[in-house]
Amino acid sequence: MSILKIYLSDSWRDNTSPCSWALCDDKNTMLQTGTATLASMPRGHECMAIVAAERVLNVAAALPGGSARRLQSMLPFVAEEFTLTDPEDNHVVPGDTLADGRRMLVVMDKQWLRRFVQAAQQAGLSLRRMVAETFLPAASANKWTLVWDGSSGFVKTGAGSGTALDIGDELSAPLALRLSLGNAPQIPDTIELRYVHDIAGEKRVMPQWGDVQPTIVSGADWDWRRAAVADDALNLLWGDFRPRAKIQEWWPKLRPAVYLLLAVLALEIVGSNFEWAKLANEKNRIAKEMERTFRTTFGDTVTLVNAPLQMQRNLAELKHVAGVPDAGDFLSLLNLSSRTLAALPAGSVTGMHYESGRLDIDIKLSRRKEFDALKQNLLGDGLGIRMGEIREMGNGAEARLTLLPGGMQ
Repeated sequence: MSILKIYLSDSWRDNTSPCSWALCDDKNTMLQTGTATLASMPRGHECMAIVAAERVLNVAAALPGGSARRLQSMLPFVAEEFTLTDPEDNHVVPGDTLADGRRMLVVMDKQWLRRFVQAAQQAGLSLRRMVAETFLPAASANKWTLVWDGSSGFVKTGAGSGTALDIGDELSAPLALRLSLGNAPQIPDTIELRYVHDIAGEKRVMPQWGDVQPTIVSGADWDWRRAAVADDALNLLWGDFRPRAKIQEWWPKLRPAVYLLLAVLALEIVGSNFEWAKLANEKNRIAKEMERTFRTTFGDTVTLVNAPLQMQRNLAELKHVAGVPDAGDFLSLLNLSSRTLAALPAGSVTGMHYESGRLDIDIKLSRRKEFDALKQNLLGDGLGIRMGEIREMGNGAEARLTLLPGGMQ
């Protein structure tokens, strides 16, 4: 997955301000680079903003305990001591906890940050992360990293600490560097100096800072475009600026497919309703045909309520008059069920009642699940089955089964 890195310098003001950018692959290999406004940058990539050191203030402060919501509302007031600005003007992100219990804080101008986030959204950029350039170079307790352009830069003093530097030259160290060394709990053995990659050769003069105690050594050039950004690097898009859920960003791209899916579902619903209406109409036609057949056979004087059932009962009566047994007779139903009922344990049949073509049998079995097997066996015998509620007893379970001629339920 390609990542679009945008360098957010101190000179950025609004969506008309140009920014340097670099498009990198998932192995951090630079594919393209350039300078453009946000609206003119490559689209369709996850974006990461790298904020210049001049735009972030890194301080350490003691914080009281509390929930994340309380911490978010409290941090701007904690930062007020260091910025001398109104709390509502500060966007403060909590960083690492130090050995003495204090917490590193990153402070930014909230209105400036808000303008950039809104401009990125208007430009259609998927801004997911924002990291401070200050924290990107490597550093350790025994070695600080100084990024230098010949007159200014920044120094990385720890895993989550660093500061922008004021003006200096090859003979005078920046005041901010001297203050950082004076306030450091442990002075490093060396300071690795890394020139910004595009600084001209005549400005690459090794500083001779006699008032700086650590040894200054030369390191590789610094290029923010090729700097590796760890997955756990502090994301400055925190609190009110937390990135939106990705589905919201992908919605404009997904909208056509979703609309197409809705259209297909609508057609499916219309087709299903049409098929249902067709089947309902066919059912009504068959019902009317059965009513006509019934009245033709038995006359118009009979009150017709349920043509199939009344037809079956009348046919049963005609069979009885002619001496022919019917499938709904007691003996017919008992004969069909006898094989299955005979296979039950002795005493399983506790009651039996026959009336109007239905045979009710009270059954008691040792386990509830045995009723399912019994029902399947009776259906296999060609009977219609209705099963009543299965009641749990202390020594088994019982239920009433209604046996009907085959095909009836």
